[in-house]
Amino acid sequence: MRLESTIVIHRSPEDVGRFLSDIANVEKWDRGVGSSRTISGSPGVGYEFETLGRSDSLFTSPENARMAYRIVQADADGCTVALTSSDGNARFFKTAQWQFRLSPAPEGSLLTCCADFTLRLRYIFLAPIFYLKRRAIQMDLKALKQTLEGSTIPEPNH
Repeated sequence: MRLESTIVIHRSPEDVGRFLSDIANVEKWDRGVGSSRTISGSPGVGYEFETLGRSDSLFTSPENARMAYRIVQADADGCTVALTSSDGNARFFKTAQWQFRLSPAPEGSLLTCCADFTLRLRYIFLAPIFYLKRRAIQMDLKALKQTLEGSTIPEPNH
């Protein structure tokens, strides 16, 4: 299944890329993430991190919503993040990856987020639910836009 959404953010591609590359920022815009931490490596290809769910979820504990990821592709135009865990909320997916693509736009940046995933056979019944929830990506991108447009982004460390 492939779910895709785009949004224009009134910030430069460099600002958006710098913000997205810091996993500590994920919880500021992804409604399902309560916290994140590095597993291994440093930002770039091979970097591994995990997220925990929000503690205010009615349906699951933060620990049960744990998901681990690895950056499998990164360049000036964006990155691809692959799911590496298979328990918690990750148990639904046989494979999953998210692609973030940035391009300049007259108003700032055009960000495209594409989620490609295959459900495990025993969870195939969830496909219609994921399809109906496809707007969730757009909701997260709107939160990202609001966060970026309303904040000062620190300059990179030299």
